[in-house]
Amino acid sequence: MIDICAGDEIRVRYPEEDASTLALTLGCSRIFASVLQMRGLGCSEKARAKHRPGLRLALEELFLGNEDPGGEGLRAALREGVRVVVYGDYDVDGVAATSLAVELCLSYGAEVRYYIPHRRLQGYGIHEEMIGRILQMGCDLLLVVDCGTRDRKILEGVVAAGVPVWVFDHHLPEGSTVRDVGAVLINPHASNGDEEGVRLCATGVLWAWLFRNALAPEEWLRERLDLVALATVADCVSLGPLNRALVFEGLERIRQGRRVGLRLLAERLGLVFQRIGEEDLAMKLIPCLNAAGRLDLADVSVRVLLGEKDTLQWVERLVELNRKRQYLSGRLVDEISTAISAEERHVLRGNEWPVGILSSVASRLCSQFRRPIALAAPAGEVLRGTLRVPGGVDAVAILRNVEEHLLEWGGHRQAAGFSVAPERWNVVEERLEYSLSEVKIQKDLLEVLAFPPQEIDMASWREVETLGPFGMGNPRPLLYAENKGVSSIRPLGGNGRHVTVEVGGVPLLGFNAAKLLAGCPNPRGWVYAPRIDHWRGQARLQFVLERIVHSGGVEHA
Repeated sequence: MIDICAGDEIRVRYPEEDASTLALTLGCSRIFASVLQMRGLGCSEKARAKHRPGLRLALEELFLGNEDPGGEGLRAALREGVRVVVYGDYDVDGVAATSLAVELCLSYGAEVRYYIPHRRLQGYGIHEEMIGRILQMGCDLLLVVDCGTRDRKILEGVVAAGVPVWVFDHHLPEGSTVRDVGAVLINPHASNGDEEGVRLCATGVLWAWLFRNALAPEEWLRERLDLVALATVADCVSLGPLNRALVFEGLERIRQGRRVGLRLLAERLGLVFQRIGEEDLAMKLIPCLNAAGRLDLADVSVRVLLGEKDTLQWVERLVELNRKRQYLSGRLVDEISTAISAEERHVLRGNEWPVGILSSVASRLCSQFRRPIALAAPAGEVLRGTLRVPGGVDAVAILRNVEEHLLEWGGHRQAAGFSVAPERWNVVEERLEYSLSEVKIQKDLLEVLAFPPQEIDMASWREVETLGPFGMGNPRPLLYAENKGVSSIRPLGGNGRHVTVEVGGVPLLGFNAAKLLAGCPNPRGWVYAPRIDHWRGQARLQFVLERIVHSGGVEHA
């Protein structure tokens, strides 16, 4: 979404003097050579190879932790007719990991059921009541994905009942884990995994462990990289070399259209699945898949991913739920923004707020106000909350300070969830508000490359896109053009919200920029990003305005 930023919020880098020489040496465009230099990859083939290794090499070097038991135990437990229950989570990582685990068990001839808790009524993690029902219905093997690391007390009873428990997770451990009661835990965070291991989402942990232990044929596993790509982009994990390789190959599998439900969803959203990229996942497919767990049951998304009976019906349900989510989220963001602006608050509670959308709303507000935000609302007999913090702040450490007042909590450095009894809310609110108001926000400058749009064509930008997939930890390159007082601004479309800004004879598309420009009549410059768009079967290069840079000195690097 387009935004206004001050000049001191960006760092402008200029192409190095030898960029043209490097371009000639490598046989590439000047923009590609400049981006390589900006990222420290231009002068070393070894550095470029490390940036984009082959998937097999990245997996061979992966270390998931010093408690990895190997695959023989699970292989022995997965046999024809064995009754398996997969217990997952309600976000995209959870439903993707659930789908992968279900398909694995089916490939062994097991009888498989899956269970995902209701976000509003039950919340995150393992629930004792459901575990009791699972055991009562009969279970020979319990596979837990994207949760379970800290559910020691509940899973102890499952192990004591003689049911093997395998947990594949990536959430941060706090104190003792389920490993202490005899469950098998594959979690790089709990086992001193290496840098690439701790970057994996839960689906990535499960997939990589299956691959390294040969629990399924290699081609079978590669066909399911579509699930890994979805989960990796959805969880906004850092795209180090391994995650980039997983997403790159996963996108290739998505484009083949073999997963019927995903293909139908893409087509329903107007996407050409053969050309789907990481932004299509983040902006189109993932919000729909997430909507089920936010406003209904996450089982809807699992049914789509598994291609169960009446898949098209479930696809339509996802689209409907996502429209509802967009409406509710937009209304809630407007409501809470007013309170935050008027009262300078960080912690807010709403008795009528839908719990399922609080995490996405908190993320938007955290980004918009550049401050930590905690939101909470009633869910049955408890209050469920979500905490989102800017980069450099540790959400888990903040919640640890109020742990004695919470019923349950957990998460990642930048995103965490919690539940609290209503009678303890005032204490939690006061202490969280104090902690969050004391947080020192690190000012992260936006790195941009000064480069004129008229020097970029389709071929040269395709070269730049080979450095993707882009996302957290590997951001899409942003470019900068100074406003020299000759930029022409014209309306775009008939609703008065969009404009084009002409720079050097090239139009930058400013979606929803008209109102922002009205309040910033003389910008210092423009931050923009090239995009390859497809219209009626034809590819075209567009330049999309990302930031309007107003007063304040621009830092040059």
